[in-house]
Amino acid sequence: MAKHRQERINAELRRVLSDIFMFDIPLQQDNIVSVVRVDTTKDLEEARVFLSVFKNKEEVLKKLESSAPYIRHLIGQKMKIRKIPKLKFIILDDNSLIV
Repeated sequence: MAKHRQERINAELRRVLSDIFMFDIPLQQDNIVSVVRVDTTKDLEEARVFLSVFKNKEEVLKKLESSAPYIRHLIGQKMKIRKIPKLKFIILDDNSLIV
């Protein structure tokens, strides 16, 4: 039962983060950033956010890490969840696979 709840939260976080990156935080106008997968811990303390970035990966990562508190604030406004996890952004390489 807990695993099903965790999967639902992961899916909802992925959707909300995609919306935030598209509308609330303009990362770069000529770049494509996609949320590939979100993995939260069972206690919702941390969420690993796997991203696919078209170009300027280091700049995008720096901007996301610096605006992580604001992103958490936006997640709190858009989701009905008691604990907002700390976000850890992981940018995937072109040849890496997520299973």
